[in-house]
Amino acid sequence: MSLNTALFLSTHFTRIDGKGRISFPAPFRSALALRNSQGVVIFSSPSDSAIDGVTVERMQQMAIALESLTLFSQERAFYETAIFGAAHDLQIDREGRCSLPKALLDKAGIESDIAFVGRGSTFQIWDPAKLERRTAESIEAVKTGQLAFPTLPAGALL
Repeated sequence: MSLNTALFLSTHFTRIDGKGRISFPAPFRSALALRNSQGVVIFSSPSDSAIDGVTVERMQQMAIALESLTLFSQERAFYETAIFGAAHDLQIDREGRCSLPKALLDKAGIESDIAFVGRGSTFQIWDPAKLERRTAESIEAVKTGQLAFPTLPAGALL
């Protein structure tokens, strides 16, 4: 498996059709196949005006990570409600089409045009105009040194 093809990369644009469906990007479908993924879960992003998308396996990892928090703690409850309580399985048909829940589209401010943004092991779904603003903010933050890229752990494979 090539690492590049197993990642969600690039930005792909599509529109909601007359039946309320969209085309899930072919490179993203290929990444899912190469990962032998059981599917995709989407939820309202807790940090952006977007929809977050992860593999089922990534969602399982997130659930396991939350197990480390105290069972009835407020922190754990917030994460579980914000992420798992808003999650939907994304059903992608053989032609690569799927429907996004109206509640998620409304919360992200998406009406008809859609941008899928690869984020390595995850992806986001944006309104293209909002994505353009976020991209400009992100590039500026990187250019001005407001961010420090994390270093790889010793012995990490490239």
